[in-house]
Amino acid sequence: MSEFPKGIFVTGTDTGVGKTIVTASIAWNLIQSGRKVGVLKPVQTGTIVSGPTDIEFVQSLFGEDSPLDVACPYMFPDPVAPLVASMLSGERIDIGAIEESYSKLADQNDTVIVEGAGGLQVPILEDYFMSDLALDLNIPILIVTRPDLGTLNHTFLTLESAKRKGLDVTGVVISNYPWDPGIPEQTNPELIISMTGVNILGILPHDNSISVEKGDIGNIKELASSRLSPKLGGTFDLELFLSSLE
Repeated sequence: MSEFPKGIFVTGTDTGVGKTIVTASIAWNLIQSGRKVGVLKPVQTGTIVSGPTDIEFVQSLFGEDSPLDVACPYMFPDPVAPLVASMLSGERIDIGAIEESYSKLADQNDTVIVEGAGGLQVPILEDYFMSDLALDLNIPILIVTRPDLGTLNHTFLTLESAKRKGLDVTGVVISNYPWDPGIPEQTNPELIISMTGVNILGILPHDNSISVEKGDIGNIKELASSRLSPKLGGTFDLELFLSSLE
């Protein structure tokens, strides 16, 4: 595997697209390559829901033992955007505290993977968004997108937003890819590449054995290796995959 950056910011085209599973998969691959990895979830909302939080799911995969208040400095019970969740809880988010957590993890690890909430334009403060946090942390972003109808628009708009903000986009991962793809799923990967010029660094399939909400890691270790590209520590061959769709 080529040298991996000191940090990477995992964002999505929407909420629920699979950022946590992609984050966990990258972390697993990097650890298998001998790197020490820390994971940061700057803001977690919806903790009132039963089951593990995103950061707890990721940590359970490889036994990462960073204190929870460092790995996830802000947790709010309501399943809404960070700005709204913080307002409902009466606690204003301090960006400096998030940056301090990142610095601590960066000092202790070879790589820090930061998992955002929702997409780039999700508000953290009234005038401060996930894209601003990625920019302030000065790390490249990885965009997680879905495979089906509508993803071309969502992916293109996310990339346009990243470009306007001046973010460095390392690539795209398509998550939850069906085992029996229809025409949109078959054609979207190549269209994403041709429309945006950005590399697809993995295509993770749908797997019923994996559930963040239930804390089930299922086949995630095997899929991390086989369905993420060498740039993300795996063995996935995009050209071979695309040729299989023809």
